[in-house]
Amino acid sequence: MFSLDPEFAALAFGGAKVATWEWLASTDELRWTSGQTEVYLRPSIEINSSLSWAALVHPDDRERLRLAVERALETETGFREQFRVTGKDGNLLWIFGHGKVIRQPDRSLRISGLNIDVTEWAEALAAAEARFTATFEQAAVGIAHIGTDGRWLNVNRRCCEIVGYSKEELRELTFADITHPDDLDADWAQVRALLAKERSTYSMEKRYFTRSKSLVWVNLTVSLVLKEDGSPDYFISVIEDITARKQLEAERDKLIRELEMRVSERTAELEKLSRTDPLTGIANRRALDEHVGIEWDRAVRARQPISLVLVDVDHFKDLNDGLGHAAADRALTLVATQLVRVARRSVDLAVRYGGDEFILVLPDTGPEGALKIASQVQEAIGRLNLPNPGSSIDSKMTVSQGVATLLPMKKGSWNELLLAADRALYSAKQSGRNRFTVAGGTTLEIEKATGSNSGAD
Repeated sequence: MFSLDPEFAALAFGGAKVATWEWLASTDELRWTSGQTEVYLRPSIEINSSLSWAALVHPDDRERLRLAVERALETETGFREQFRVTGKDGNLLWIFGHGKVIRQPDRSLRISGLNIDVTEWAEALAAAEARFTATFEQAAVGIAHIGTDGRWLNVNRRCCEIVGYSKEELRELTFADITHPDDLDADWAQVRALLAKERSTYSMEKRYFTRSKSLVWVNLTVSLVLKEDGSPDYFISVIEDITARKQLEAERDKLIRELEMRVSERTAELEKLSRTDPLTGIANRRALDEHVGIEWDRAVRARQPISLVLVDVDHFKDLNDGLGHAAADRALTLVATQLVRVARRSVDLAVRYGGDEFILVLPDTGPEGALKIASQVQEAIGRLNLPNPGSSIDSKMTVSQGVATLLPMKKGSWNELLLAADRALYSAKQSGRNRFTVAGGTTLEIEKATGSNSGAD
């Protein structure tokens, strides 16, 4: 399954076939506003409902797509999905679909979205994957993927020829099992340097014991592949028989460059990923850093205050343990929805900071305005009336909040404001939870909370 953002689609598929549509949830009416003929090769009358359109979707993708739409309607957010449909000629088309839920004046819901025909791109990607696999398997050098625990994960044909083991036999071993003892310490030292990010690759000459217990000298080149979060994933090892090194050197260098380029390209694609938290649909920490940086500098220029409200779900672990992950995830999503509704100005930002912690960024908002927002958050969460049977303070889900306001005097880090809000949140928890505390010491329970509208309109 490939991944695509609308921004990426606009750049990569400027000439692609694009269909735009609206779907009314209450009447199941599907309106195509443009492009459905180019994408689906059908008149709009043939695909004017979710049922008639779903009939075109590949059976293996249909349920996943249905659940994505249901989640979008439930949370009033949106969805981004890739799926296959049957074209007019019976061929399968790859479609990237993007939809956004909109509540209309009559309170009914509609989804507006677009479909992009990315079949050519998907087929090109599949062909590239096939070429990569062929390169891996048919390379004249040994190539191996090694786990961070030293186990052989995958090897190509040439690697098996060099060491004399089959793929299945190697998967039961670690590289240390076949390395000469005199070379093992040096090899482990290089591995530790990679894991510590002290270097990006290493090369060394070493000896392997083959399956027949004979020794073979190889030149080993290793690089580390990282996961999306930056943690180590696995090593790529290129293994050459030294006797053939002169003849294979040019091909080896080319292969390494191709592998490094592929890693670089995939890393660049990760940079294009959405700045939206995948569970709740609101901003994530990356978006928080960017937004606060901009608003902080603007506040310095305009000499306007900026406030933060740090929101933490009380006894969330008990809720998760008592009701299960699905209920806990739904609770977080509903909390996020309420925070977006409370912080409704265009300059405000609701962020999932991590786990069960959220942040509201309130530019041009003084202490009184921030207090009003915090009070509205407490009331909004209370109205959700979500159960938390494991909580020691209330049978329903509650939140604690820390509120802080600063008047930025110079451009730079906003850590001082975040630390002040964090200390206030800690104070609210220490005071019994289900309340909010203002940096400086004032603690208010939900039934006592008051505040003016200043700075929170």
